[in-house]
Amino acid sequence: MGFSANKHQQLSLDDNFNQLTDRTKKFILNSWAGAFAKTIFPLINEERFAVLYSSNAFSRPNTPVNIVVAALLLKEMCRLTDDELLLNILTDVKYQYALNTTSYLEQPISDRTLSRFRKRLYYYEMETGVDLLKEEMLAMAEKMVDFMDINPSLKRMDSVMIASSCKRCLDLKSSIPVSVI
Repeated sequence: MGFSANKHQQLSLDDNFNQLTDRTKKFILNSWAGAFAKTIFPLINEERFAVLYSSNAFSRPNTPVNIVVAALLLKEMCRLTDDELLLNILTDVKYQYALNTTSYLEQPISDRTLSRFRKRLYYYEMETGVDLLKEEMLAMAEKMVDFMDINPSLKRMDSVMIASSCKRCLDLKSSIPVSVI
């Protein structure tokens, strides 16, 4: 699969979004989807992920990386499974607007798109030690903090912290002699 950057980032004249009523458009533009499409989606650096794909110009083009990365962000932000995310992308114009895919006749994300992308990321990290998705999230961190209205001075008690604390406890437990436990 060859890398190709996404060049379809603007609404076209025959875009499905243009077929909506003015009222519906207003609601979408004022929702999280409008803010995501305007603030977060344009920040995604597709070129960072070009190393995951073939440089052969005659290969089948990839699913646009900015759409896949944005979908993964939405999945985590909305706490969805892959199947729930796919259902929302296929049926909810807010998700399509956030991903800039309202002009597509068929949504570019399939049931295997996300798992195949994660697999590419995993193998690349195993080969090089470079976590491309982490790098991308760090590059976007400041805007994400603003978008999600997170106070960076407060410590969060979320599942990531709990999981890492559990791991630390297991590491500590394994280094303590059994008679002490």
